Amino acid sequence: MIEFCTAEDPANNTVYQRCTKAATFLRWCLLTGVITHNPAEHLRDPDSPLRTYRRTYGKVQAKNRGRWLTHDEAYGDLVAACQDGTVIGLRDEIVIRLGLLGLRLSEIGSLTVRDVGHLPAITWTGKGHKPRKATAGSTLCDALNRYLRSYPDPQPSSPLICRQVRGAARHGGPRRLDWHHGASNGTLFCVVNDRAKGAGLGHVAPHDLRRTAAGILHRATNADGAHHFDLLDIQRVLGHSDPATTMRSYLEPMDTDVLEALVRTGEVDS
Repeated sequence: MIEFCTAEDPANNTVYQRCTKAATFLRWCLLTGVITHNPAEHLRDPDSPLRTYRRTYGKVQAKNRGRWLTHDEAYGDLVAACQDGTVIGLRDEIVIRLGLLGLRLSEIGSLTVRDVGHLPAITWTGKGHKPRKATAGSTLCDALNRYLRSYPDPQPSSPLICRQVRGAARHGGPRRLDWHHGASNGTLFCVVNDRAKGAGLGHVAPHDLRRTAAGILHRATNADGAHHFDLLDIQRVLGHSDPATTMRSYLEPMDTDVLEALVRTGEVDS
């Protein structure tokens, strides 16, 4: 069982997932009488080798690690890469600004015209069916209003973020939006990642915008080094039920990444 969980030298979280799946399946086998002994019963005992695999957060072991962009990278380079004077560029700018406001990828894709009907307030149903609300800044409000003026006959239930007409550019036509269909998660991923690469930032995933939102708030300090926003403020922006989630998944990995960068540049002794 241990060999199955640790085969091919997986990341720590993969070991945890394999343990959970194996334990769940074997527990079902035991309850239904398929087996008489559960070999996964002691996988996480204090003396188990699997106890050395600690959970990691912030995609620190992933092929494309979690990123925390600086304010200039996010609102300068990335947003500027969308400002090409087209409605598609305007849509992409809105997607990125919503991500930097703390919205999840699925939340951005599920927004309707009704959800932005009372700007600067943006209201939506978030993860776990929780009602969420955010306040858009003046620049995002202006972008949304210009976008909606280009939207032909928007209804309250119409998707806010629409996909591009498939094959339009490939067949020699202009790139345009399909106002009848919302953008999929895959489309939104490509929007963020393609715009980031066009801005010279490399691989940036939509969730990196949410990390960046937390990072910008966390880095905001006055001349004395005091933080403008505390942990509970950042928790509310991200919509977490538990501030521990905010700390371990968004702030602690960011601080670790910064320390590693300082070591590499020789700013601190390793």
